[in-house]
Amino acid sequence: MRISEGYLIAFILGSGTVQAFAPIRPKANAIRSYTDGTIQCSYLRATADSNKNEKQEVKPDILEPFPSAADPKYSVRGPVGEGDFIVTRSGGPSAEELTNENLLRILKIECSDLEVNTLVWKCLGYRFDEDNEEWKPDEVFPNWKEKYPTPPDLIGMQRIYSKEVDQPSLRANQAIVRSIPVDNKQSLKTHLKPLGFTGYQYKELTPNKTRRAQCANWLLFYREELFGYTVEELRERRRQKKEAEKRRLEAEGKQEGDEWKPPIKEVF
Repeated sequence: MRISEGYLIAFILGSGTVQAFAPIRPKANAIRSYTDGTIQCSYLRATADSNKNEKQEVKPDILEPFPSAADPKYSVRGPVGEGDFIVTRSGGPSAEELTNENLLRILKIECSDLEVNTLVWKCLGYRFDEDNEEWKPDEVFPNWKEKYPTPPDLIGMQRIYSKEVDQPSLRANQAIVRSIPVDNKQSLKTHLKPLGFTGYQYKELTPNKTRRAQCANWLLFYREELFGYTVEELRERRRQKKEAEKRRLEAEGKQEGDEWKPPIKEVF
């Protein structure tokens, strides 16, 4: 753990240990300790010189369970778009909702799980019926609609990770990840690194952060490759790409299948 010219106070109570930082005391030059009954306090000096090359310890942000998300009405009545994150339930996705700056807020956890879901649902083609308070699959991509006629929770809004509660969210998130072509797998790095996003460290990963990153990556793919096109136009673009790829392989003396690529289950 990194400490900047201060003290680490360790209170040892029985078999448990709780750690906290004491005020900075840059002139201290010794380790002192005393014992009072069952409580032992140790003051450890740590200087900037001895720690300047150490990386700050990163720990996962453990989020509290949110059982209110289990209410079927939460997805249609829960608050969205009340903070800095730009999203509304109404209509289709907008260019403003899909800016790099807005999508970065997903990764920085500056928006709710419901707001992330809401934006992805709109991009998938679900449309909110305000009169009946329900999401309808009127414009959902055909392949996705076949499996998900109603919008799935892609994040795990309840934050309860038992199999019986979380598995539907996990499977839905995996499905959306499989729809991203290999050329778009690094969209976070491509588009958000210039804004300062350097990724998550392994030690800080949680299901919530991982799924937020997957959703943000899919939203970037959607913005760059799907946004503004009809299903017919997308299928024609796919056909043209396949023909161009076939010509490339022929020019290199290769055949289809010589180069392995991960399977893709496109939403359209």
